[in-house]
Amino acid sequence: MKKYIHLQPISNEFFIKISILKSLMYCGVLWGLYHEGWAMKSGSDEVYFPFWLNAVQAHQYAKIHWPNYTPRKITPKDFKDSLLPTLTRLNIKPALFNSSSRKFKLSTLQMDHFFFANSPQFQAI
Repeated sequence: MKKYIHLQPISNEFFIKISILKSLMYCGVLWGLYHEGWAMKSGSDEVYFPFWLNAVQAHQYAKIHWPNYTPRKITPKDFKDSLLPTLTRLNIKPALFNSSSRKFKLSTLQMDHFFFANSPQFQAI
């Protein structure tokens, strides 16, 4: 008989957001804003690494909030191998932004699990 790892339930809203974000991310790139370093945003005692799913939204956000910054492509490999370890070490949360300042925050562990885990979510033991 197979046993399954017990997972904590997540809300339907969170599951839908993750599903949409994951399917969009498989387009192959994420976008950040760059000017002599990556753009970071702080708020409510936390620091965020803003990223976008397309260059147009990143550019629109930059025009309003960071005019000197330009969109820079981030491959999933670069995000996983370079950015996630740095964000984890510095305790900076990745956050999906849109052009109107709304954000969807994830921890680096959630980002790694939902987007980069090679193992299936349910594993037999």
